Amino acid sequence: MIRENDVILAQDQYYSMDCKETLINNNVLVVGTAGCGKTRSIVSPNILQASGSYVISDPKGLLHKKYGRYLTRQGYEVKVVDFIHPETSARYNFFAYIRSTRDIIKVAHMLMTCHNSRGMHGNDPFWEESAEILLSALIAYLWEERPKSEQNLHHVFKLAAACQVTEYNANETTALDRLFEALRGRKPNSFAVSQYDKFRIGAGKTLRSVLISMNSRLGKYDFKEMQQMTKRDEVKLGGIGCRKTAMFVIISDKDRSMDGYANLFFSQAMDELCRVADDKCENGELPVPVRFILDDFATNCVIADFPRMIASIRSRRISTMLMIQTESQLEEYYGKDGRTIIGNSDTYIYMGGNDLETARAVAARCDLPLKKILYMPVGTNWIFRRGQLPVNGKNFDLEAFEQEKSPKTVRKGEERLEKQQEKESAKRNDYLEYLNQNRITA
Repeated sequence: MIRENDVILAQDQYYSMDCKETLINNNVLVVGTAGCGKTRSIVSPNILQASGSYVISDPKGLLHKKYGRYLTRQGYEVKVVDFIHPETSARYNFFAYIRSTRDIIKVAHMLMTCHNSRGMHGNDPFWEESAEILLSALIAYLWEERPKSEQNLHHVFKLAAACQVTEYNANETTALDRLFEALRGRKPNSFAVSQYDKFRIGAGKTLRSVLISMNSRLGKYDFKEMQQMTKRDEVKLGGIGCRKTAMFVIISDKDRSMDGYANLFFSQAMDELCRVADDKCENGELPVPVRFILDDFATNCVIADFPRMIASIRSRRISTMLMIQTESQLEEYYGKDGRTIIGNSDTYIYMGGNDLETARAVAARCDLPLKKILYMPVGTNWIFRRGQLPVNGKNFDLEAFEQEKSPKTVRKGEERLEKQQEKESAKRNDYLEYLNQNRITA
């Protein structure tokens, strides 16, 4: 019997999410190859439980299409942050969550670094770090000096455009120089001025290279739809822990260009919820528990300082449900701190795969031969919960649960999804026919 506040891990494997009752945290790490059923057996059933608030990474927007109306009927405020179609997205402005110079440094760092590259100039960190300093100066200037209406990404680009450094004459005064000199006169101890001075000491050729480096990294966000999305803030991240909210964050699983901005969103969401719990909530606990359900974690989602955060979010009634394909993915993006993420997930679910190192780790946990794990039947899983013996379970029966929860609403969501897939298939067929008629190779 599934209770209202249970987390669903497999067929007939349902556990309370009351940490005071279970004495373990609610963090769940799900490991399994593509197509093993992570979404169908774990993510979808727990969304249907409608327990607490959710921040959900949603590649291609399929989860929102299927469950958005269902959650609305359950009393949720449903919001969509869409990095594929930003013109239709709820507005998100990172300036709304900057409260200190430390926040500015963190935002600049996340926008300048990208987890799936080795930096803008190979292995030399100088250019990347210098670009971070310049970007932090621009953000700080807007934060310190300009009205709220100008504190957005569009005006960061406008400030950057005012910095036209001449390659062979570093001493030439630019329009941006004059803005910062005026600020220095009003606020000699300005953080923005301090950061700008660090950038401005370079030679002209160096300054131009730094400016080009910054623009090359930020340039992918400089288009009309993105400016519209980031003009102001509507998502109100702190409110997720105060009322039942489902925040679907739509990210492309093919185009990685928006990953940096999406990761900034996830980082600010977790930071803001921790701040609200610490500063505004009795006993440091959010009134409504919040669960981050993050598919393709460590590929689509890389959250700054996450290994540190996951160790401390339980007391604030925040938890995570992370989907990865192999344990090595955590090590690739978080280094040795990847083990911290595994260690602070009191529930670990293995759903199969061909990665030998992950299989060896699971076999050691089960105290079973490696081949028993490598050749485990499709549709089965191993569940490990701290303080309990491992359980060999079967994947959850989603269809029956959907019918039980809300057959009409969920079915309508499926129908909308099927229609969209039919349209995409028709477009693909038309395109292939066009290529064939014109003898073009796809």
